[in-house]
Amino acid sequence: MVGAQGDVIDGRFELVGRLGSGGMGTVWRARDLALQREVALKEVRTPDGDVEDTRLTRGRVTREAQALARLSHPNVVSIHHLVEDDPHPWLVMELVPGESLHERLVRDGALPPTRSRASGSTCAARCRRRTTPACTTATSSPATCCCGPTAPRCSPTSASPRSSTRPG
Repeated sequence: MVGAQGDVIDGRFELVGRLGSGGMGTVWRARDLALQREVALKEVRTPDGDVEDTRLTRGRVTREAQALARLSHPNVVSIHHLVEDDPHPWLVMELVPGESLHERLVRDGALPPTRSRASGSTCAARCRRRTTPACTTATSSPATCCCGPTAPRCSPTSASPRSSTRPG
């Protein structure tokens, strides 16, 4: 199954709109029907056809979600839940208002040195918090750093769970 707007995942999370895609999947804005709140829902891409690769990917995603759920840092997006659905898992994450650093760079161009230093420090803090054997595949890039109204936040996944005001 590939998600589509209006789909309900795990009987609880309604897909509202696509936020973006990365190497590991697609991130959706979703509505948690049980708690009546918006979340980011990542549809994790698994290898096509190869049962063993799919099994290994699912295991890695589960281990990473468990490790990331234990993190508590003001610059790291929280993982709320893991849906182990077929044919692929879904990660339920905090939805961060704002845009990705990549979107901001495309819109405004290069950041002033002080702002660039602050954004770099945020991503470095995220990387320091993620030094655990279970967290080895996520990337830090402008696309995974969210520029919200307060401090920048970084996604623990390869697509940003930001809620841009522009359509996804």
